[in-house]
Amino acid sequence: MLRSTNIRSCKICAFCKYWYDPANTAIIPQNIKGGFWQYDDTIWNICQLYGTKLRSGMGCVKYIPKIT
Repeated sequence: MLRSTNIRSCKICAFCKYWYDPANTAIIPQNIKGGFWQYDDTIWNICQLYGTKLRSGMGCVKYIPKIT
């Protein structure tokens, strides 16, 4: 299911550099200038920081954005 968010104010795994998604298949630009993106919250990938599978809609305190 696609959800919209502003990446400047969220800490979601789909936009974190530790969440392994080299092709960025879980994210879709919506309004780049405004910082709005869509993400598919049903996709699971490995978190390189914790070594476990996490859903793209999850988040944590060690978030570092891969999109600036």
